[in-house]
Formats: sequence, C-alpha cells, structure tokens
Amino acid sequence: MKESTQTERIHSVLEAFEDISVKMETIEVFYNYLTEKMNMPCDVVSVGEYERYQLFGLENSNDELFGLLGKVKLLSDEKKESVIPLCDLKAVDNRSESFNLLGDYATWFVNHQ
Repeated sequence: MKESTQTERIHSVLEAFEDISVKMETIEVFYNYLTEKMNMPCDVVSVGEYERYQLFGLENSNDELFGLLGKVKLLSDEKKESVIPLCDLKAVDNRSESFNLLGDYATWFVNHQ
C-alpha cells in the first residue's frame, strides 16, 4: 500500500467540505479528528523557539485567527504550563503518528487561511 501524501491526508479529514478553508466548521472537524487520533502526551518543540514541551491536551480557541491550541508543559520545568497555537508545534519524533498529524494540521491551517 502506498503512503498517502499530506494533501491526501488533509482532504480525507475534511472530506465533507467542498471548501476546506479555515472556518469554525473545519477547525471543529480537525479538533475532533486530532482529539481521537493523537497519542498524548507527546514531546513537541515550538517552531522558532526550539523549546521542548510535553503536549498533553488540545483546545479549540473558537477563533479562526488562532485555530486549535496545544496545552503544554515545559519539559525543563513541568510546573510551567502554557497554551500555544497548535500550528506552532512540531512533534520531536519524526517517525511518530503525532508528527504527521501536527504537520498536516499546521500545513492546512497556514495555507488555507
């Protein structure tokens, strides 16, 4: 079986929509999909910061500008919790399912605004 492309994976998540642009309905579908499929907690890095976190939850911001949010704990200080836009997080293990799931969401969110 051939590996599906990122575009194919994104379209399969949003198959019910003719227009897959970022809007409240498509964000909600991605939220439900990721909540079901993501293995949490998982180690992530914040794009640009290179700070390592543990992603332990997802939240829908109910705002098309922010999309989904990741609830994270700083690995160097687990008492410090933050909420970061999910499109700014990348899984550390590039062989994990979470790596593809986060990458697919970020690509869709950035490219379909």
